[in-house]
Amino acid sequence: MPMINRRGRRFLTAGVMLAVTAAVLPGRSYGSAQPPVGHTWGCFVVASGPATDPPCPEPIMPSRGPVSPPPRPTGLATDGVPGCVTGPARPVVGTTRPSLSVSFAPDGPQPTEVTVEHESLDGSEEPYQSSAPVEPGKPVVLEADEEGLAPGVSYRWRVTGTSADAAEPGWSPWCEFTVVAGLLDLSAATDLDAVRELGVDPARRYPVTLPVRQWRLLLDALTPPDEGVTLDDEFDDGADVVTERLRGIGAGVRAQIAGRSTGQVATVTLTGDEWASAAMELAMMAGVWDETAEEDPEADEDGATRWAAVDRLSAALGGPAHPGLGHDR
Repeated sequence: MPMINRRGRRFLTAGVMLAVTAAVLPGRSYGSAQPPVGHTWGCFVVASGPATDPPCPEPIMPSRGPVSPPPRPTGLATDGVPGCVTGPARPVVGTTRPSLSVSFAPDGPQPTEVTVEHESLDGSEEPYQSSAPVEPGKPVVLEADEEGLAPGVSYRWRVTGTSADAAEPGWSPWCEFTVVAGLLDLSAATDLDAVRELGVDPARRYPVTLPVRQWRLLLDALTPPDEGVTLDDEFDDGADVVTERLRGIGAGVRAQIAGRSTGQVATVTLTGDEWASAAMELAMMAGVWDETAEEDPEADEDGATRWAAVDRLSAALGGPAHPGLGHDR
């Protein structure tokens, strides 16, 4: 007798069971059952002769009450310039964080929340939305997101007021404006607070000259504590991106000080965005050493030498004398 593999045996067994079931159970019809003449079936009258029952009643829809029109945006203004303008006459604003303000018609429904949407006219940026609560009787003023808008780029914006019983979204017309060229562009800054505190241009390249011993302190701060250790997959991709970026900055510093001894000085050139991230990591390391010294009075070292390197780096970049970069000093 030929052998039957395990998978074939399962199908064979199932076939036998189906055959037995079909033989034992009485047959039944699966045709569509017809309702009695004159009765309703799915809200249709089925009749083969004269209908005796009344027709299907009209469906009764639940009442939602009167529907209010959407709040009407009025008093639109772009960074204090009243009106809503499009085309070549659009206003030019002198900031990357212009204020966008709106009020609503007092004789209509008042919103509880306002949503503003803006996007670049050339499609170089994704549309951005922000919302804010509304205080009755007061105009709503919103600013661009924290990073700001790009200098030299034209944008358009619109606003809507949400309402629980609004029949439609009720967007205002699109209003346009242009951010004047030549302003500091912070839209692509990685560590925005550090960029602002140091006063650097994220895209500009800055040469900085320090003793090699201070460069080594910076390299120590830029080296992840898990260097050389294989990480589990549980670590998220965001942390990996930050780690790889710091490694890249460290590699750039290391390459530019190669061959210099501890007693020498070396000049390293990075972008303002990279310097801000590097200084923040060095300040973080200085803060860790300070905390260690506070917890252990017998510790041999605190964060003083690293803070000195932060101060010298900031001075070379034209920043404040003693930046904290998010840490108490």
